[in-house]
Amino acid sequence: MAEKTVINRRDFLKVVSTTGAGLIIGFHLPFKNKLRAATLQAAIQFKPNAWITVHPDNMVTIAVAESEMGQGVWTSLPMIIAEEMELDWSKIQVIQAPVDKDRFGKQGTGGSAS
Repeated sequence: MAEKTVINRRDFLKVVSTTGAGLIIGFHLPFKNKLRAATLQAAIQFKPNAWITVHPDNMVTIAVAESEMGQGVWTSLPMIIAEEMELDWSKIQVIQAPVDKDRFGKQGTGGSAS
């Protein structure tokens, strides 16, 4: 017959809490969903920077922070991108960048800042 093991309440609580913490850490993997979401987002579109987005159908969206006031910003930037990325002109679209100072910096047109 096996001997009885005597364990006091304090040791019991240590063992139970350590085991419980190990199970919680082992079975709760919050980064797994974030990783899956990031992988899915990467499959949907590729954003090399704040200005350019490449979509799965090879469409490219260019965000322009400056206003079009006759300087040709909305024409020249897509032309440069199309040439550098060897894309058909019809695969590029230009949008006005949303207001977001952290991503796009100063979003104004004035002086030589077009």
